[in-house]
Amino acid sequence: MSTANLAILGVMLLVGVASALGLYKAGGNSQKAVTADQDVKDAQSQVAQQQHMEQRGADAPQTVDELLNALDKGQA
Repeated sequence: MSTANLAILGVMLLVGVASALGLYKAGGNSQKAVTADQDVKDAQSQVAQQQHMEQRGADAPQTVDELLNALDKGQA
């Protein structure tokens, strides 16, 4: 092999390694994006659950009379 052929082979090898490294890093960024999306969904779910619990508390009987009336009607 001549020196020119070795130089071309070396450049092709470097390009291949750089491409593989770029794809690897892109895959890692994609995984981070998926994880971030899941974190957002989890946070939204927790907020919705908290709002539902607060609404249930607001809808609950607030006085003894309201509670007794709800018990009489079978709603509590």
